[in-house]
Amino acid sequence: MGGDGSESMHGNKAPLQPRTVARLPLDAIALPVDSIGELCAGPAPDGIRFHEVAPPREQTMRPLCWLGSGDRATYDRNGASVPPLRLYRMGGGTLLFGKGLLVRGDALIELDRYKFHELGRFDYPFNAGFLELDETTARIAPPSRIRVIDEPCILLSQGGEAVWGHWLLDLWPRLILALAAPLRARIILDADVAPWVGDMLRLAGIGPDRILWQDKGRETLFARDVYVPSFLRWRSAISPLANLAWGLFPAEPETFPARLYISRTRTGAGSSLTNHAEIEALAVRRGYAVVHPETLSLGRQVALFAGATHVVGEAGSALHNTVFGPAGTRVGVMLSPVGFIRILQAGIGHVRAQPTGFAFGEPAGDARRIAMPVETATRMLDALDDGP
Repeated sequence: MGGDGSESMHGNKAPLQPRTVARLPLDAIALPVDSIGELCAGPAPDGIRFHEVAPPREQTMRPLCWLGSGDRATYDRNGASVPPLRLYRMGGGTLLFGKGLLVRGDALIELDRYKFHELGRFDYPFNAGFLELDETTARIAPPSRIRVIDEPCILLSQGGEAVWGHWLLDLWPRLILALAAPLRARIILDADVAPWVGDMLRLAGIGPDRILWQDKGRETLFARDVYVPSFLRWRSAISPLANLAWGLFPAEPETFPARLYISRTRTGAGSSLTNHAEIEALAVRRGYAVVHPETLSLGRQVALFAGATHVVGEAGSALHNTVFGPAGTRVGVMLSPVGFIRILQAGIGHVRAQPTGFAFGEPAGDARRIAMPVETATRMLDALDDGP
């Protein structure tokens, strides 16, 4: 690990100084191995190795309905390519700072966005404070306080880790992918996470002693042996292997209505619908119960969706709880025709075999808020009731 003073860093000495390094693509230096067992065996080699658990593949997703002015070409493009599933092992010493920024020797590692959806991105505002970039080099200024990690660890921390939907679709599947390997390692997470993270980790048998909490803004980790699981999704395309992760959540023994309207009126961001009262009243007339998942425990949220036959709501993390629903659940999503990250629900519907339709409202001031025409919402509800 040349140029980082690693010999003197043992014991948290030798603060880091800003410097210029090369930009180096991960796949230019990572070497494949044939099996997970080979990847995890013995001390970490001085380099980067990976095992590909599943190859990439192409797919076609079809919405149950497509109402309003949403761009269908974007839907098709964002759901077409399922990423490869890979577990990487980096030995020889890696600096970890920001949201997944990795420096090895005199190079800043550029993670392939196709394999790492929300990790190590240079365009995150949080990461931008540590970087000045040109085409081939980077001026880096990582936090000068260093903590040396001598034991094997898993880099789980990423962008969006304080958001429920990112835990369901990104962090939890990545964690389960890593834990399927024959290794025992500490897990690196941001020290500032949501309170429900502990409940999720306990489901995987992970106690506080297994977590390495990192203060992303104030310290840099120097990890001698770090595993980095890739993402199980790219944009709206999700690997079917994510179902294994979602199936680990137990449901509390409770019965809920079969038709659910997922309201965002009690969330911190509030409803994205300017006429939410009108749309909720329409849903109630059509036999839906208005629910607020964020007010329920994790086990009750699982039970809420496990028994649902129809789910309608505004795009967002709460609606992503359909990952707990059975095949055949019919899902209706109300969203803005801009800000297309919210068609991620299409990928969930595809891997869960849940017919999913979309109704686009009329923009009402910003990329999230919309006015939903009653006739459009009615057509979506009709579509959920019709057909096989």
